[in-house]
Amino acid sequence: MLGNKAIEIMKARKFENVELNQTVTFEDNGMVEVGVVCNIEDNKFQLRVWRSWDNCGIITFNETKLNFFKTGTKTHSHYTNGNAIEITGTI
Repeated sequence: MLGNKAIEIMKARKFENVELNQTVTFEDNGMVEVGVVCNIEDNKFQLRVWRSWDNCGIITFNETKLNFFKTGTKTHSHYTNGNAIEITGTI
């Protein structure tokens, strides 16, 4: 059985080994979204996210880049997206 300290370390390093082109889920507006890792720094990584919506009958696309610490938390509290959840695959 894992102790509290071991669980904290596992959570703290959840995205320590994240790699380029991996898909990562994150929370946004109560929904689970998916992004692709496009940049990695010492303690942060960046996801590229494509979003689409119906704009009066015209499907509109937007590319957004979201930044996360390797703990999975977003890099700034003012960002509207939630935290990263898990690595789900590679493209």
